[in-house]
Amino acid sequence: MVYDTEVINKFLNFIRKEKSLKSICNEMQMTPFEIMGLVSYIKSCGLNIAIKNGHADIFMVSMGDMEFHERNTFNFSTDDNNEFKFIAIADTRLGSKSQQLSILNDIYQKGHDMGFNKAILCGNISAGLYPLTDIYSETNFVDDTQGQIQYIVDNYPSVDGMTTYFITGKTDDKHLKQEKISIGKRIAQQREDMVFLGEDSCDVMIDKTLMQILSCKLNKTYTASYRTQQQIDSYRSEDKPDILLYGGLLQMEKFTYRNVKTISVPSVCATTKEMNEKRYANTIGAWYVTVKTNNRGKLESVNALGSPYYVTVKNDYLSAKPLVIKDDDQAVLKRTK
Repeated sequence: MVYDTEVINKFLNFIRKEKSLKSICNEMQMTPFEIMGLVSYIKSCGLNIAIKNGHADIFMVSMGDMEFHERNTFNFSTDDNNEFKFIAIADTRLGSKSQQLSILNDIYQKGHDMGFNKAILCGNISAGLYPLTDIYSETNFVDDTQGQIQYIVDNYPSVDGMTTYFITGKTDDKHLKQEKISIGKRIAQQREDMVFLGEDSCDVMIDKTLMQILSCKLNKTYTASYRTQQQIDSYRSEDKPDILLYGGLLQMEKFTYRNVKTISVPSVCATTKEMNEKRYANTIGAWYVTVKTNNRGKLESVNALGSPYYVTVKNDYLSAKPLVIKDDDQAVLKRTK
């Protein structure tokens, strides 16, 4: 059975907060059997509704795009030289007045020129949301969830033959918590060259080499390596990844700890008002990474070439144009709508 959009929206709006089945039936003027059929239909469309049995009733709440599952796993293969190459970036924070689309374009242009055809973005692709009463509410030039989704779809670099794989992070989670919308899913639905790997983390298998992608949600610390060391210390020996790709730390660092090759991925965003007031150091740039495996698929080496940017473009959000590179290798900067 197909349900009317108005009925679905009314139901989802009513259960934005936990409601009993009895109250839902009264509100919707439907029987419990009809409500359960509606729930089944909505779940088949990809939205999640949490259901629990209470003492004398059934209770429901809409979770929107939120999912309950273990960390996603994604598989890649190396090339004929047993190599897997990708650009590592994080914290683009598109929709913020501090965004640096010009630098992001330059990173993709350089990657294209160097022969890279994959990019991995380690969270915080969007600026996130601030309530109107928040002291940082005026730091975004795109204020709402749908607007930020559309801005990213329209303006994120588009390079023929290059795919961007991305997780979401702390700023992106605000859309999920406040609007119950996974911007990662919505962006990937509209951009064939952008693949959503999951909320906050993903395990990536490169042949038989495990690389874990994370976006840190914790506050920064006085020492640059503390958060990554803390993360690695939390692993049991049998659970350690071979490579840890860590975004959200606003820093550019690589080291080996407990035999885990660790890469902290810098931002592609100028220092925001919030970063400044919290005294967060913010390094801007990208890594051009080559992972090499042996004939058994196990990790042999990781070569990460850092590309820092020391000067940002003031008010870049007002003038930057989206980068489009076609098959003829000619870069085109489209005018922003």
